[in-house]
Amino acid sequence: MKIEKVKYPSINGLRAISIILVILHHLSIQEHFFSGTENIKWLFPLTSFLQDGHLGVNVFFVISGFLITSLMLHEETRTNTISLKNFYIRRTLRIFPAYYFLLLVYFILQVFHLVNISNASWVTSLTYTKYFNWRLDWLTAHAWSLSIEEHFYLFWPLIFMYARQYRKKTVMGLILTVPLIRVVLFFHPIIWMDELTIFTRIDSIATGCLFALYKDEILMKIQKHWQKVFYASVIIIFSLPILSLLMNKINLGFVFIPLGKTHGTIANFAIGFIMMYSIFGPRNLWFNFLNLKVINYIGILSYSIYLWQQIFISGASHWVTTYPQNLLFIFIIAMSSYHFIEKPFLKLKTKFEIFKPKASH
Repeated sequence: MKIEKVKYPSINGLRAISIILVILHHLSIQEHFFSGTENIKWLFPLTSFLQDGHLGVNVFFVISGFLITSLMLHEETRTNTISLKNFYIRRTLRIFPAYYFLLLVYFILQVFHLVNISNASWVTSLTYTKYFNWRLDWLTAHAWSLSIEEHFYLFWPLIFMYARQYRKKTVMGLILTVPLIRVVLFFHPIIWMDELTIFTRIDSIATGCLFALYKDEILMKIQKHWQKVFYASVIIIFSLPILSLLMNKINLGFVFIPLGKTHGTIANFAIGFIMMYSIFGPRNLWFNFLNLKVINYIGILSYSIYLWQQIFISGASHWVTTYPQNLLFIFIIAMSSYHFIEKPFLKLKTKFEIFKPKASH
């Protein structure tokens, strides 16, 4: 008999918020979506948040680390081990089909001279090494985040299984190391090692892993202070851009060099606490919003939306890539990708979930 998967409420709602932030970020780049709001000071916290695609990606990263680690802990509890083979099969079935289908469509478009992707960009796209040089073109640039995740999950299950006593130390080490890397890069820049590489963003996934490893301890500490923790975390995320500007004005901007801004250490922990509140906290208005059917569905489509939004928000002067109809096309294509590409492979993926040992007769 198959053991039920660990299912957390609100996760898809958080994913929906994440992908909306990414979409708005790209609209601000290509369509100047927030043009005219720069001089309205009281709108700055809101507009900064709404177009913060880097924050949106980090929400994905924190959630990913939390879910993957929680599932491995669940498997270990039920079977006293984890199956590396099944883990990598599940991961492949979850990520590869939709992504390589996108690249197949890109290839067909290039054959007909509708897009132009360089050979170097094809190599980094096909091999999940995009973060080494994501600037090669716009159409595949967003694969930087996918490559970071895939590289992290190449080694994290190995540590989880074979170095159990070092799990917590590993994620803590990663979280503490990234601020040091940021400082080194600030004083000694390396062209290909920027804010979109595993070296400066791995701490966000590690933060999600940390929240999974310490889930019970964290819940015990904060469950009596849910509202305070939630509101403090939200205020921190909205305040970081303002604090950064203020610090720069008084020549203290260096404070944010190691800690980053809305995609740095402080923001990652704020995201983690918001995630815990959203999943395990009170069933209030926030919880109900995240679990609305429409919000949940956007979250379900978030991976396909992330894959396909790049070509429709590209700045190209075509009717299908012009706002606002490009948003409609993104949704239609993402919905088609999910139901015809992702979903069949997700069903296949369930064959590699955890099973109870058969009862002896």
